[in-house]
Amino acid sequence: MDNWAIQLLINTPVLSVLLAGGLFLLWWRHHLLAKHFISLSLQHERLENQLRAINSGQLGMGREIRKFATEIANVEHVQQQESQKDSASKTFEQAGILLAKGVSIEEVVEVCEISPAEAELLAIMRNSAPSYSSFEQSEHGRLKKHQSTQFRARKSA
Repeated sequence: MDNWAIQLLINTPVLSVLLAGGLFLLWWRHHLLAKHFISLSLQHERLENQLRAINSGQLGMGREIRKFATEIANVEHVQQQESQKDSASKTFEQAGILLAKGVSIEEVVEVCEISPAEAELLAIMRNSAPSYSSFEQSEHGRLKKHQSTQFRARKSA
């Protein structure tokens, strides 16, 4: 027994040093893991913020794309209406040219695909309308007369 007690007294400081060293290693490992956990938590938070920003950006882009699609549809609709107006005015211009050349109303109706009443109206308008230059002169004459009347009214006031 004495031998056992002596051995324990001799080995106790060695065991104490080994136990203290083991505890220090455990504490150091815990400290490194805690630092790594904090680093991962911060990285996770940054990634979540980036994901939120991307999602809100996508929503904003989706709204902008929808807005542009609506605008494009409106522009296409207006272009279709304008092309229909242009084709209608070209039809009447063509009918007017044919009538000026002396083509009959029946032929104008057939070629331009307009109603007989429209063709007759165009023929009446073409025959009774004053020339553009005489219309312009009469407008200028009236305009000058109107301006001079206003000028005299201001002068007398």
